[in-house]
Amino acid sequence: MKEEFGTQLENGALRFVRDLPGPIERVWEYLVDPEKRALWFCGGTTGSKPGDRYTMAFNHDHLSHEPLPERYADMQGGIDLDAELIEIEPPRLLVFKGVSEDHRTRIELSEQGDRVRLLLIQSPPADLAELSDIAAGWHAHLGILVDQLRGGKPRGFWTDHEEAADHYRQVLKPPAA
Repeated sequence: MKEEFGTQLENGALRFVRDLPGPIERVWEYLVDPEKRALWFCGGTTGSKPGDRYTMAFNHDHLSHEPLPERYADMQGGIDLDAELIEIEPPRLLVFKGVSEDHRTRIELSEQGDRVRLLLIQSPPADLAELSDIAAGWHAHLGILVDQLRGGKPRGFWTDHEEAADHYRQVLKPPAA
């Protein structure tokens, strides 16, 4: 099942909404437990309080059954990124940023009966090409999260990513300076 595309907010930030099977505590574990998070996004470590620094270990070789596209060859075998925890309110709010860039990611969970609404807001980078790649990445990662929570076989990350990248290159606008 294809997920809806994210949208761009007035300030250039990206907004994604997903409807997930609950309960909320289960979804929260997929955000903060490195082993579960590695199934859809990245492994590494996790902070527990604001100001904690941690490692986000991305390894798309383990995430997707598809080969890495040539333009992402530098990611072969995985890459580690340093992150900082900004806010955490289990099981409803997680805000983090990359240490080398000030790209903030805000994830809010809210209960909707037996479902969970995930709202993700990604602050915009200055570069439009990077914005399209970030949007496509979140689109594909969130699709695999949906698959994991539904208990299904994860979709092809790179197929989903490349289809989404084509869409985002056409609709996203450069972030305001």
